[in-house]
Amino acid sequence: MGFWLASKRTAQQTDFIQRFDPRFWTVNFPRPAMASVVTTAADALRVDAVFYNSDDLAGLIWETEDTLDHPLLAYETCANYARLSLKFRWRSSGIMALDQVNGPTLTIEGRDALGNAKNWYVRLWNYASGTPTDAQIRLDFSSLDGGFMLPGEAERVYPHDIDRMFISIMPPGYDEVGTRYPAPRIGWVEMSGIKADGGGAVLEIGDVMVPENGLSMASGYDDSFNQTPERLLRSIRALGYRGAINHYVGMSHYFRLETSGAGLYASLSAPQPGRISPRSTSPAPPGTAIW
Repeated sequence: MGFWLASKRTAQQTDFIQRFDPRFWTVNFPRPAMASVVTTAADALRVDAVFYNSDDLAGLIWETEDTLDHPLLAYETCANYARLSLKFRWRSSGIMALDQVNGPTLTIEGRDALGNAKNWYVRLWNYASGTPTDAQIRLDFSSLDGGFMLPGEAERVYPHDIDRMFISIMPPGYDEVGTRYPAPRIGWVEMSGIKADGGGAVLEIGDVMVPENGLSMASGYDDSFNQTPERLLRSIRALGYRGAINHYVGMSHYFRLETSGAGLYASLSAPQPGRISPRSTSPAPPGTAIW
């Protein structure tokens, strides 16, 4: 049987997506904290998180280079964000609010005009209209400033060479001490109405559909915990796998935890990350409580 170990696209079918498509955001976090990201609409996503210590932090991440998808399926790399805008509605509960000192911050990793590696820290509250837990946010990358207080502490972002950006998500009362909470704290973030406009708002993406190969897929949560279920399913189907998906959920170190004295213990009585939060109008979408 012939085969091809593809390292890049050549003449294969392609399509286009809006930059910042919800399917392609990821999450990351240090254990024992936990987080997941799921798509809730074509222009919306939701992050659910559990925090055990006062210094726990999760990040919602957009990568300029798609290093997770198969080369025949990945979106194009475009590090130039100049003349680009990102708009979305932010809703949250159980996390640090937008107006707090350590509130959600957009960290932009890239290079300055001289090619030197540099990070900018953009306080989302500076670009928000609404309340600290329900706001419309607009980011125009060509006129975007890092710094806490604007304009006094403004540091203009260089938008022409950006590698990665991520939004910090942390519990109320976050500090660097790392005090253990008496009980786990649960929070969520919803970004909806995600829309990119201007230069580079559209990215090319691979759109192949490999013939069915007669095999099913066995996945590993350790390798895919940071991705949306919709992204994983897209890859599985496009690469020819069908039938049942055997999804290993990492029971050896992704169990629910409960605070007990100075330690954390696996326990069925620990809070359910997918429960309805007090300010939420709907349950967490299917697929969030895979911890």
